[in-house]
Amino acid sequence: MTFLMLGGLEVRNSEGRLIPIPRLKQRQLLVALLLKANTPASFEYLTDALWGDDPPASAEQNLKTYVHTLRRLLSPDAPRSAPIETQANTYLVTLGEDDLDLLAFREHVRRGRRATQDHQAEAAHHHYQRALDLWRGDPFTNARGTRVLNDAAAGLGEERLTALEEFSAIRLDLERYAEAVPDLRAAAGANPTRERLWGQLMLALHGAGDRAAALHAYERLAKAVMERTGLEPSPTLRDLHRRIISSTEVARPASPGPERSAGTSATAGNVPVPRQLPRDPGGFVGRAEELVRLRSLLSPWDGGLPHHVVAITGPPGAGKSALTIRAAHAVRDRFPDGQLYANLHGATPGLRPLEPLEVLGRFLRALGVAPQAVPTDVDEAAALWRSLLDGRNVLVVLDDAVDLPQVRPLLSVPEGNTVLVNSRRTFALVDDCVHVPLGRLRNVEATAMLAKLSGAERTGRDPEATTRLVELCGGLPLAVAVAGARLANRPRWEVADLVERLRDERRRLRELEAGDIAVRSSLGVSYDLLTGSADHLDREAARALRALGVLRVPDVTPHVVGALLDVPADEAERALERLADGHLVEADGAGRYRLHDLVRLFASEQALHRETRKTLDEMLNRALEFYISVVCLAARILQHPRYPRWTSAGVTVDVTPLPLVSPDEAHEWLEHERVALVAAASQAMAAAGERTARLGVALAFAFYWFLYYSGASSDLSLISRQTLETGRRLYDHDIKANAHNYVAVALEMNNRAAEAVPHLQRQLDLCRQLSDPHGEQKALGSLAVIYSYQERYEEMLHCAEEQLRVSKAIGHRSGEHYAMAYIGLAHHRLGRLDQALAVLNDALDKIRKDDDIRSYHEAIVLEKLGEVHVDRGDPASAKTCYENALTCARTAKVGVAEPYLLLGLARASRLLGEIDEAADHLERSAAGVREMGIKDLDRQLAEEEAALREARGEEAAPVRRVMTP
Repeated sequence: MTFLMLGGLEVRNSEGRLIPIPRLKQRQLLVALLLKANTPASFEYLTDALWGDDPPASAEQNLKTYVHTLRRLLSPDAPRSAPIETQANTYLVTLGEDDLDLLAFREHVRRGRRATQDHQAEAAHHHYQRALDLWRGDPFTNARGTRVLNDAAAGLGEERLTALEEFSAIRLDLERYAEAVPDLRAAAGANPTRERLWGQLMLALHGAGDRAAALHAYERLAKAVMERTGLEPSPTLRDLHRRIISSTEVARPASPGPERSAGTSATAGNVPVPRQLPRDPGGFVGRAEELVRLRSLLSPWDGGLPHHVVAITGPPGAGKSALTIRAAHAVRDRFPDGQLYANLHGATPGLRPLEPLEVLGRFLRALGVAPQAVPTDVDEAAALWRSLLDGRNVLVVLDDAVDLPQVRPLLSVPEGNTVLVNSRRTFALVDDCVHVPLGRLRNVEATAMLAKLSGAERTGRDPEATTRLVELCGGLPLAVAVAGARLANRPRWEVADLVERLRDERRRLRELEAGDIAVRSSLGVSYDLLTGSADHLDREAARALRALGVLRVPDVTPHVVGALLDVPADEAERALERLADGHLVEADGAGRYRLHDLVRLFASEQALHRETRKTLDEMLNRALEFYISVVCLAARILQHPRYPRWTSAGVTVDVTPLPLVSPDEAHEWLEHERVALVAAASQAMAAAGERTARLGVALAFAFYWFLYYSGASSDLSLISRQTLETGRRLYDHDIKANAHNYVAVALEMNNRAAEAVPHLQRQLDLCRQLSDPHGEQKALGSLAVIYSYQERYEEMLHCAEEQLRVSKAIGHRSGEHYAMAYIGLAHHRLGRLDQALAVLNDALDKIRKDDDIRSYHEAIVLEKLGEVHVDRGDPASAKTCYENALTCARTAKVGVAEPYLLLGLARASRLLGEIDEAADHLERSAAGVREMGIKDLDRQLAEEEAALREARGEEAAPVRRVMTP
């Protein structure tokens, strides 16, 4: 009998046939015993291996049962002959190397190590090869699940990697480089920060003649180590990297200058070799991906020529200068004829930007031109600049460029030279320029930076506060640096102390100051350049930035900004693009723009400073009116019910909406704007101004039903509570009545039906006081829904009949059809199947004749007809009803209904014997429940799943779903 565990657990008999071990606990017991092969396994050890820290009270008896069963599985004819012995309170499995692959692996590794010590490389190679060939995959993947077994699997994986490293060292000594590459490449890829593996891979690739791949392997390792630790690879790996780079001279293509290899100096005699780079930033952390790309552009791995112009662009405080200098130092050896550097002061508070001629003059003098010989004309100086660089390898670093005109005369450098420039502006118009845009730091990079500045011990004491501090800094390197400096200068502060200070948005920018370094002043330079510009577009961009500080939404479109500014959308778009060019807003390429959190706070400050309260209110109100107009248009296009009718909340809106035409276009707009709509309505309802608050309520009422149809339960809860609070604050009974209904619907959606009843009863009272029959019938319909959940079927029937009466009196056909659906449901629940069928069929006929929102109400009635047919023993008719209801729900884009209808389809299909189809419907229903956070289907899904597993046609509990009006 052979036991295999270096891969999925397998047991084979003496003839090589597989012996199945069907149950997980049996496999786990066998693995636990095999891990202790030839050593007694105690009861305590086996209990821990099978159940961890929570064994059952019957663990001892269970273990005996499992051992007995395992013996029978291994030796059905003679269980006592199975290799599991009982010794006192222990169990022993006695096996040899040929019986268990783990023992064979360890023996071959032992022999390989002995051969290595005896300098018998070929013998060592043989044993390591035999050892590693025993592995079929990760150890016993089909028997894990407890801490003991998971840890054991990890330990075996480490043994395998160690053996592979030792084997690879032998292969490298034997110069079998190509042979070593595949195994090393696979193992290194699975262990992205294991430096010994990556070093061996680099040596193997280089030895096999693939120098470029060896260098690329190092960059992959460097990126992974930087992302995980914020550090560089070890000195040993960095030295290996340098040796591989310098080990082969690669001839560069012929050029107009003197012939030489790339990276060799053309200067001789007394020609100056400038070394002007500032000190390499010692505290630099992160930007691993960007550094890898910059190195590949500035010092290509194949020894080719560097790229002509490389521009690092990004928002204020993104760390452009630090990355530029770090990258320049990393490739300085590639430019033996010198490195020139100039800070152009494009965004230095209090200093004017350098003129192009000033920069040219500095560089020409550094290259040996006598001061009196430096031309005073920009074009002449640029021509001399190009002549002096011809045939050289010089790196030119232009730090903090204000714009393209400032640096254009310096960019046209001869082949072999590179200009590395950084700026807040884009350089899209530069020929042969590669852009390296900077966004926010990754959380792991920002955390590593903070730890390096303020002390790893301090950040490690409170990881939760550290994470929150990084979030409050928005991943902006300057903000993280200031936060780290403040903590470093205040040793008695904990990270949580600074988090508390930054939590208040009103003081966050003030707190992010350390000496003369501040986020506010960094942003202020870019803003001042816009406000002080002679260009009208720049000044309009500054106004747009202030407007963006007024509306607190995640992102905006030009139409929204046009509403804020009261200008056409195309004018707003030009202003936004100007802000995007200066990296003050982020553009996602789909016509949407967003602000970094700290930029938003700065914009809000400027808005409060430069605009009157009246102007700010008008801006916000125009944006709200725009949102309301488009939501109402989208609802009309989608044929969302006039029931519930849009409630104006006491305000009129007369704004031209977006030209939406098709239902798909309307639905897409609502989906894209959903988060912004919730944020804008919430902001407005919290405002002091009455009109703004009413507009917020009106917006919430306008898109509330879209949220419901989409299954956005958390948004529903937030917005409904706020509408009720606003109605109370404004003493507006009409708002309160509608808000009570919406709060109830949100509660019902979150499976809290009992809490919804008082809200609906209060709505009913208010509507009767206000003589509002439309609101009255809506409250009655909603009460019918809640009573159905509570199984109060007589009260449900009464409310539905009352809704039918009121709806008929005011000629509200949709209300009549909805009421009939719940009258039918009530009869069904009360066991009156024939009455239920008659009422529901009558409702369906009426809907198909005269309902202007047919798809929605048809889906409601068809769902209930499906339930009736199931209980009447007609699953075929039920399936047809559910399929048609699903089509209607999708037409009406009522996504929240789909999980319920799919569950009904699963049940009907199962009863028809269509088990595979039923399983598919059930799986899709469960997926919808998870996606939408629906809380009232868990029991029914579990029951249907159990029924499907048994596949005996047993009837599951009735589907209790009732679609809310």
